[in-house]
Amino acid sequence: MDPVTQGLFGGLWAQAGSRRRDMRLALVTGTVAGMAPDLDVLIRSSSDSLLAIEYHRHFTHALAFIPVGALIVALILWPFIHRWRPEVKFARVYLWSLLGVASHGLLDAMTSYGTRLFWPFSDERVAWNIISVIDPLFSVPLAVLLAVGVWRRNRLTVRIAALWVIFYLAFGAVQQHRAEKIVTHWAEQQGVPIERALAKPGFANLVLWRGLVDDGERFHALAIRILPGRPAMVWEGSTVARYRPADVPAGTRLARDLDRFEHFSAGWTYRYFRYDTDDRAFIGDFRYAIDPAGQRPLWGILYDADDPAAGVRFERTSTLSEREREAFFARLRGQSP
Repeated sequence: MDPVTQGLFGGLWAQAGSRRRDMRLALVTGTVAGMAPDLDVLIRSSSDSLLAIEYHRHFTHALAFIPVGALIVALILWPFIHRWRPEVKFARVYLWSLLGVASHGLLDAMTSYGTRLFWPFSDERVAWNIISVIDPLFSVPLAVLLAVGVWRRNRLTVRIAALWVIFYLAFGAVQQHRAEKIVTHWAEQQGVPIERALAKPGFANLVLWRGLVDDGERFHALAIRILPGRPAMVWEGSTVARYRPADVPAGTRLARDLDRFEHFSAGWTYRYFRYDTDDRAFIGDFRYAIDPAGQRPLWGILYDADDPAAGVRFERTSTLSEREREAFFARLRGQSP
């Protein structure tokens, strides 16, 4: 999720290992530790634009890296904490750091982006699809409750913050299960073969979902509105052909880059012709679109099929159009755009 929420979540976890008099110190340590794994965004290269997305949510987010990451954070914070509170032992600072770092990868895995949680034993990008990468309704109450609880050293308020987190993530899991059932039911009704199907939350909410069906040859998108106590609403959206460039020489840089983007996108790659340039074709990631029923991707790659020795160029295309904004909010309100 976003760095602020990751910090809050790490600070909340650190409270589990703190005494009442150490709550503020544990919050600071846990917050720093909760954000620290996202320093992997510094791994980038001017000559390899895929490096940044390949190593974001990579080894720094893995379960195996938690003790190492916690040690690094504790060693950095220890001199400052020891000067301020010399009675606090290093072992306690390490515990708070451990809890903060441990929270990060698990929270990221609950989103749909993909997190290499089990590296180095597996390269699978874990995505449980139960919460959006940014969700103010999750983050703001957590921030308020945690701030009040720690400022007043009131453990009850911190426990309420923990209960809010559990409730919201559980609600997301229930909503995601309902959305996937709707996606499967829609495909069966339409006679669409299901090679794989999934549902992921729309931007910053758990009411509007993007449903995806892969029939082996084409991808189908649905917008699904699920509000407890009300009938679900479904809008059939875009259908595109799955795409993998043919005749790319094996072993070339282009072939390797296409494989890397295919893995990052979990195979949801398609040709988006509107973003082609004079000499390059554009391949998008079908998992993400502002309008859950739309096909315009938030990112993708440009490549030149006539130059297999050259790499691809990763492009973000997240400029919001007025039509997409209106469609998103109309569906969120339960209206057809």
